[in-house]
Amino acid sequence: MSTVFTCLLGAASGEPKEGVQYIRLAHQVTGVGARQVVEVFWYDCPHSYQIERPLNEWAARQKPPVKVLRIPAVWTDKPDMVAYARLYYTLDRLGLAHREAIPVFHAVRDQRQNLTTEPNVLKWAATQRLNVKAVRTAYESKKVADAVQAAPALRERYQVTETPTLVVGGRLRTSPFQAGSATQTISVLNHIYRTAKAS
Repeated sequence: MSTVFTCLLGAASGEPKEGVQYIRLAHQVTGVGARQVVEVFWYDCPHSYQIERPLNEWAARQKPPVKVLRIPAVWTDKPDMVAYARLYYTLDRLGLAHREAIPVFHAVRDQRQNLTTEPNVLKWAATQRLNVKAVRTAYESKKVADAVQAAPALRERYQVTETPTLVVGGRLRTSPFQAGSATQTISVLNHIYRTAKAS
């Protein structure tokens, strides 16, 4: 996991290069489409926050629009990551994960709210005028608990070691650390996505 943002020299010039701005996974993820786009993120990661809007805008511009598969990053020895995965899957179960992504990032990163406990999540949900009863039910549901339990293996399946990370077609991976910035990450994503479409 990368918590320190590092720019790579030369990342902003020329066409993205494999092994520099993006890498090929050691083991291709099987059973996924060549155009699948996965983002592994964490609500308390500043770079996940920075890339959220540009990624959504890029996805909406594609023809047809791209549905990005979001996977909350979980390392089992990081309780906060487990808790934020529970929040994500709660919102996802209610069909609210996409709409509420920026509000969650804003609360966690800008307002420094701790949304790692159920009482705090329910208080935040009330401020967002969400159905608090529905949020509580989803938060406590077995389906959400099962999704959270499965999240570490899902992250490992995509061979992710830092947040945020983007994986295209289960085989090509990039991140702000590799690309140099949030903006460059989207440029690299666009390149490898078009390469995937052409193949």
